[in-house]
Amino acid sequence: MCYQIVELYSACRCLYYQHPIDKCRAYGRPGHSIQKRTILVGYACHAHSQGHSQVLDRETTRD
Repeated sequence: MCYQIVELYSACRCLYYQHPIDKCRAYGRPGHSIQKRTILVGYACHAHSQGHSQVLDRETTRD
């Protein structure tokens, strides 16, 4: 069985890193599939953490 590990940010599910396929001897044969394994990392990507940090900035400036 071939495997491919995909790392996604846990909050937004954006791609963090897609590893190369770990190939078995049956790789490329008809009917052979690649099993994807997902690992959740960190919290949110840069694009999705911007809004979160802006909310925190507003809360700290109110005091």
